[in-house]
Amino acid sequence: MKFFRFDKEVGFQINQYDSQAAHFIKVFRNKQENSVGFIQLDAGGVVGYHQAKVQQLFIVVQGEGWVTGTDRERISIKNGEGVMWEKGEWHESGSASGMLALVVEAETIDTSLLQEK
Repeated sequence: MKFFRFDKEVGFQINQYDSQAAHFIKVFRNKQENSVGFIQLDAGGVVGYHQAKVQQLFIVVQGEGWVTGTDRERISIKNGEGVMWEKGEWHESGSASGMLALVVEAETIDTSLLQEK
């Protein structure tokens, strides 16, 4: 058995897109642009407005915050909820109080088993 760390100290700060107080912690990545990781947003943190390179599933596992799509309208999101952005879709996320999200990125994500809100 092996134990691993998934806190922001083992990740890296997200500096692109005018992001603030945001860290990415890798879990998995392969050559087909598939990856799994965590985004830790500290209080006041933002992952700035940018285009999704592939489909992106953003699942909040702790805390609460907001997300936007192309229209930049902020929509509240909290622990146990998620959002999917399509390839090429502009989006942003942030939190006033802090939020931890599991992020899955892949060319194709099958959401047929997921329950829509």
